[in-house]
Amino acid sequence: MTIVGFVLMGLGIAFTVIGSVGMVRFHDVYSRLQASGVSDNAGLGLILLGAVLHGGWQAHDAPLLLLLVLILLTNPIVTHSIARSAFVQQHQEGDDT
Repeated sequence: MTIVGFVLMGLGIAFTVIGSVGMVRFHDVYSRLQASGVSDNAGLGLILLGAVLHGGWQAHDAPLLLLLVLILLTNPIVTHSIARSAFVQQHQEGDDT
């Protein structure tokens, strides 16, 4: 299980790094939200699952799974709120504010 845990954590780090590069390279708020929203969910989910599988199931892994569920529930809500705010404020593409 240790190797599977390391592989999952490595994939999670790769997703997170790719999302961070997307945040820097993309120019408008909607593209940045796409890059950050997808990569944060996938990256953090893989990192937390890898951490749980790395040492086998133990009692202190329950908060990690609770954190995973919390992130998977709140991240789409936050992404939607930011996108709605940008839409209501009539944010234009190419506007970097």
